[in-house]
Formats: sequence, C-alpha cells, structure tokens
Amino acid sequence: MITIIVACDRHNLIGDSQSPSGMPWHHAEDFAHFKKTTLNHTILMGRKTYEAIGRPLPKRQTLVLSSQPLDLPEGARWVSSLEEVLQAYRQSKEELYICGGASIYKQCYPWADQILLSRIPGDHQGDAWLADFSAYFELDHCEPKETFTLEIYRRKPYA
Repeated sequence: MITIIVACDRHNLIGDSQSPSGMPWHHAEDFAHFKKTTLNHTILMGRKTYEAIGRPLPKRQTLVLSSQPLDLPEGARWVSSLEEVLQAYRQSKEELYICGGASIYKQCYPWADQILLSRIPGDHQGDAWLADFSAYFELDHCEPKETFTLEIYRRKPYA
C-alpha cells in the first residue's frame, strides 16, 4: 500500500524553505500522529525534505529520492527512480509512506492508494503548496483531533 502523509493549512500550504525545519509550523500533536503512523515502516522523501529533517528518522527505513547519488548514514538509502520504488510497493503488502516535498507528492498521485492529510488550523507563511489531487482522490472521512483534523482521502474508482 502506498500512502501520502502530509500536513497543510486551509490554503494547502505545506512548506517554508526559510524555516529550519522546512515547515511553516511546529505542531506537536501532528508530529506525534506522523510518528505513530510511520513507525516501523518505510518512508520516502525528496532530498530537500531529507535535508530539512537532517537525519534518518528512528525506527523507519528512509528512502531519499535524488537524481544525484547521495552519501547517507545508516537508516537512509538513496534511490534514483521514483517509478521503481512505487512499482515495488504497489505490488507489495508492505506499506510505503510518501513524506514530501510538493513535487514528490504530485508525482505520487497516480500511484497512491490514500492520503492522510492533517489539516492544521490558521493561516501560515511559506512557499510550498500541495497540488490539487481531486482528480485522483475523494474524501472518505474526517477524524477531529484535539488541535487539528485528520482528513482521509481514498483513491477514486478508475482514477
């Protein structure tokens, strides 16, 4: 199963290249949700997202997509072909979580089975937005959390 996991505000803002973390907010409850969901699974992210995080995340296999070879520490692995990774996980029972950035998310729309979207309240500043995914996904349900809403989108039939 391939799942996109993302946090955004009401304007679909997802990133801020001026922030040390690459994110427009620090949201503890969403970080806890991300950790709980992705723990002991494989995560895929682009090079810029990986560099903003600065290290492989504990208890997860981190795949870092880049056109140029990367020298990565234990727990992270460089991949050069998004399609090869997605083909492998599409036919596997193992879960793959797509963790950004914006370009990676958009490229994964045709492949992903679902989107777990944390809707962060408020208006924020940043420079990266989640592209429209309505051609591929429809809202299945929402789960109100204490400080954000989890929106779960499923792939549309025949999308």
